[in-house]
Amino acid sequence: MNHTRNLDWVQLLRGVAALLVVLTHARYALLDTPGYPFADEILLPGAMGVDLFFLISGFIMCYATAHNDGSPAEVARFLIKRFARVWPVYAVITLLSVFVLQSGVAYFHQAANRLTFWHTLGMLPADPHAPPYFSLTLPIAWTLEFEMYFYLVFAVSLLFRRLRWLVLASWVLLTVILLPLAHTGLDMDVTRDPGYRFGYMSIVASPLVLEFLAGAAIGWLYQQPWARIRSSYVAWHVLWLGTALAAWAVYGHVVSTHGPAGFGWPLAAMVLAMALASKTVHIRVPRLLIWLGSISYSLYLTHLFTQVVLRDALTTHGMAPLTKTWSYIFLSTALALSVAAVSHHYLEQGLATWCRKWLLKLVPERRPRAVGENVKPEVMVKVANR
Repeated sequence: MNHTRNLDWVQLLRGVAALLVVLTHARYALLDTPGYPFADEILLPGAMGVDLFFLISGFIMCYATAHNDGSPAEVARFLIKRFARVWPVYAVITLLSVFVLQSGVAYFHQAANRLTFWHTLGMLPADPHAPPYFSLTLPIAWTLEFEMYFYLVFAVSLLFRRLRWLVLASWVLLTVILLPLAHTGLDMDVTRDPGYRFGYMSIVASPLVLEFLAGAAIGWLYQQPWARIRSSYVAWHVLWLGTALAAWAVYGHVVSTHGPAGFGWPLAAMVLAMALASKTVHIRVPRLLIWLGSISYSLYLTHLFTQVVLRDALTTHGMAPLTKTWSYIFLSTALALSVAAVSHHYLEQGLATWCRKWLLKLVPERRPRAVGENVKPEVMVKVANR
């Protein structure tokens, strides 16, 4: 069976990754209670959702650009689509974070806070010496800063067409391996401050970039006809064992941190197993989980708001003790899903889609030439630039 176009399993991973991150942050509700050690034990490993997002992002970038011809116009369209997908929603949520997670308008009274806000909005490290979180206005924004950087690097590599993979791998090798090796020594600890004078190098040279590259490599392998498991029996076992390896490594505390030497390598093995197995067998995903994958970006961005607003509302109405219970974790997670669905509808499908359509008008798609059509080169140039 040929299911190379079936990417439901990617939506499954997206949804699971976002939900794991939500539960990881929800565990703080039990802080300073007898139940916190248990909550920390079972929910903290959900932080792996971030690394899973990075791998999926690299995979999708490769898959979505399989037929990109490397022309400046096509590369510009790729960047516009990625920018419109991420930044408009991100900008709205960053602004809201000032009023929900910070101190409101008073937050801007201090020059340091204003600078942090503009860095956050511009997807730049506010404190480059505090990797990988960078002390941003929106605490979870650090992951989007890494993602936007890899979009830029990937887009530049597309310009080299047939050499795109060589250029991409060479750049990552230079910035993530060789440069740190010459600077302070190679270290896969993503929380270590390398002390670069240029702050953005904290992103450029971070080992986390290797997870995007691994995802892109899996995406490339997925598209190769020869990379195929012939037996459906073997494919199911590969899928099962890849998932089991990731679960064992994460929940068995073999790995416990972000980065390729942490959550990254077992999750990469799982994504690779799923990608290859999905070319032979059909991985059926319930519609509910596909929906969860579709709202995963909004869920990731808005869940902190939901948790804080619900906590404050219960406290205001004299129910503060309830915010320190497992029932609060359940209720805040359920509410987070609904808020994310609203954000997905109005911000992702509304605002982001409008921005994408408007920006794409600046770089119109090249009109395909009909068979036998005799068009002068100068006319084709005018059509492409219209």
